[in-house]
Amino acid sequence: MQREIVRLHFHDPSRSSRSIAAAVNSTGTTVGDLRARLAASGYTESDLRDLDDDAWVTALGTHDRSIAVRKPAPDWQWVHEEMKRPSATLETLWREWRETCPDGIGYTQFSTLYREWKRTLNVVMRQTHAPADKLFVDFAGQTVEVRDPDGGPSLFAQVFVAVLGYSNLTYVEAVASQTTPDWIQCHINCFEAIGGAPRWVVCDNLKAGVVRRERDKIVINPAYADALRHFRTAAAPARPRRPRDKGKAEVGVQIAQRWILFRLRDRVFFSLAELNAEIRRLCEEMNGRPFRNRAGNRRQRFEDGERAALMALPATPYEVCEWRYEVKVGADYHVEHLGSYYSVPFQLAHQRVDVRATRSLIELFTRGRRVAVHALAASTGQTITSDEHRPISHVRVLEGEPKALLAWAETVGAQTREMMRYHLEQRSDEFNGLRTARALRDLARAYGNQRFEEVCAYALRLNIRTLRALKSIFSDSTDRRAGQAPQDGTKSRPPHENLRGAEYYGG
Repeated sequence: MQREIVRLHFHDPSRSSRSIAAAVNSTGTTVGDLRARLAASGYTESDLRDLDDDAWVTALGTHDRSIAVRKPAPDWQWVHEEMKRPSATLETLWREWRETCPDGIGYTQFSTLYREWKRTLNVVMRQTHAPADKLFVDFAGQTVEVRDPDGGPSLFAQVFVAVLGYSNLTYVEAVASQTTPDWIQCHINCFEAIGGAPRWVVCDNLKAGVVRRERDKIVINPAYADALRHFRTAAAPARPRRPRDKGKAEVGVQIAQRWILFRLRDRVFFSLAELNAEIRRLCEEMNGRPFRNRAGNRRQRFEDGERAALMALPATPYEVCEWRYEVKVGADYHVEHLGSYYSVPFQLAHQRVDVRATRSLIELFTRGRRVAVHALAASTGQTITSDEHRPISHVRVLEGEPKALLAWAETVGAQTREMMRYHLEQRSDEFNGLRTARALRDLARAYGNQRFEEVCAYALRLNIRTLRALKSIFSDSTDRRAGQAPQDGTKSRPPHENLRGAEYYGG
């Protein structure tokens, strides 16, 4: 909630704390306190945007601060409807409600607040809308049949309607469903059609927009919130059973059904593209119709007073995404998404991460910080792993595979390549050859690639290939002493795999 309060503060600094509190279902005191801390800190929106949760609370000093909320109150509309039933009393309703909400308000406050709420039923406020302030959106109740040209079942297209509060300019589009991707794509197309984005989008409580309403907060569909954030706007859901909150959308739907859909009632369409082409033509005609009670029309009022006030569209197009929260990371530090597996840093094994998936990418987050990004798998069942996510022990195991060992040998030199190819390709005991090759790779790490190449050159001239003999050359620097006469006059003897040393006899 703190992030949303800060975002809305920078989104419209002139907006009151009480107004922001209403948008996020908090209190004016809480919002005011956070805005005061924000002002004192001197941080800008860009300073805070990429902070994870721990850095965020440190920056704003919000450690262990609980958000003070008033005691829960009931849905007064429900109380009002129940009071219409025979023999209903406020005390009985209060007792029934307290059984479901033990920490709610007491009876005295219950009865007082209900009477105050009841007095507001017949009070109507005339709403005035500033240019580019609000866009009202909804789906029409009426659908349009789109027939299958091959004789299959028909599609009954859903009709999306958007109305700008100031100019009443209306945008209408038919889509296949009311699912989240179609809902978001309608918004994207609408913003592109009007050439910008409003400050607020007033939507109904359909699942594509609002996941659920809880007693103390509204949970916006994560994918929908992400899309609006890209266009630097925000959702302002209408209250349940409050049609006046979205009166523009209600009227816009009614007008669209009368002036567009009714005129299409006898038309037969075989594709959404064909249907939308006709809708666009009729919608443009409707926006050009003169107002009844004032001069001009929707299009003229939009061009003269609202287009310039819209927020500019982002330079990069938005890609529709899907969010999944609290996804469990497996013991193999991979996360499953649509049947494929994607790695995260191994330290996050057994923990939970948030997943954001687009049509081309998958991003993984923990505590507000992105920890991994991958290209989306081309087919189901793939495992995509970044080497930097593996523990060093796993990296060593992978580096020990024959293909990787030979690739490494190619980068060191011809003598190293010959030595590794012998153990990996020419030995009859392949398993022991692989173990030896892994051990030789460890020797190169310990002594360096250049030194390893020198030892291999010396050993191969003498037909020495065993691991023990090579270790002896490294430890005694035999190759470097081979051309030097010993001080006691004896001749130095190079190590050989068939020679037994003193340790063989216990010496």
